[in-house]
Amino acid sequence: MRKMAIVAILLACSSVQAEQKNVQVLTGLTDYQLQRDMDLMRAALGVNCDFCHVFTNATTADFPNDAKQTKRTARRMIEMVEQINQANFEGKPAVSCMSCHRGSTDPVSLPLLPQAPAPFPTPVRTRPANLPTREQLVAKYLGAIGDASRLTAPRTLSGMRESVDGKSTPIEVQISGDKLHVTGTTRVGPTEQVVTGTTGWSKTPNGVNEIRADILDAFHELAAAYEPLPPESIPANARVVNTEKIGDHDTFVVVARIDDHTRERLFFDTTSGLLVRRVVLRQTDIGEAPQQTDFDDYRDVGGTKYPFYVRVSVADPFLGAARHYSDVHLGAKIDDTSFAPLK
Repeated sequence: MRKMAIVAILLACSSVQAEQKNVQVLTGLTDYQLQRDMDLMRAALGVNCDFCHVFTNATTADFPNDAKQTKRTARRMIEMVEQINQANFEGKPAVSCMSCHRGSTDPVSLPLLPQAPAPFPTPVRTRPANLPTREQLVAKYLGAIGDASRLTAPRTLSGMRESVDGKSTPIEVQISGDKLHVTGTTRVGPTEQVVTGTTGWSKTPNGVNEIRADILDAFHELAAAYEPLPPESIPANARVVNTEKIGDHDTFVVVARIDDHTRERLFFDTTSGLLVRRVVLRQTDIGEAPQQTDFDDYRDVGGTKYPFYVRVSVADPFLGAARHYSDVHLGAKIDDTSFAPLK
């Protein structure tokens, strides 16, 4: 089956062209939204795409083919999950594939035996005392970052990009507002990408392709995931709700709602005040799609603390990557020709 593949440094995804789909239940979605739902189901069952889809060889899927029973069963399960959420949770994706499957093709329905005696009375989870307020936490984060205005100034970054398979390749990034220029190496060779708001181009040894509008949405989401969070971007509705250990960091946990379909969790080091992790949860038809960014190795860049290690993880492991920066210039002078259409 012929597929349209967009191979990228920031984003590498293959999406099926509209006329090649056989979508019966998850209708009305863009190719990117549909693939995100597929990734959620794949991750929930701990399988690869071939569990439901027919593959004609190791790399080519016949997505419209309904020959596999697992694919036909998946449609019924999607309808079941939607019905449960509509009837019990006002249509919100409280129940998802992960609720029952937990990384297994067989739903988890039985308790593990033998069972150890549970404590009595059952411990009640309580909120730790003396948690800071949202205002106190933001103030500490701002003090730790330094000159936060430079986080969103034109900037250049260079270093190494580590993919899910452990391979490291050089990467160079130029950012000015909503304009982005990324240069690096992918599976097809040297790759260059330019995105300017609602337009974008990708250049590989196979030529130059304009990036489709729905794929641009994914680019912008992932580009934002790699960026440190300006203190003023922490929503006014944010609440400090708990503490949690992340690696060597003791953190304060902050929850916030970005919009009607997006939530986030922020984890700030209790000592330094710096952001350790950000998790964005985007509502889909079959659950919430998580996007996690881990920040580390903060260094002073002209009066601003900037993370020189950033790792992004999503349900599709091939879309995530870690960046180890060696050079970061904030407030850099970037010529507009850097964001010209690729040729």
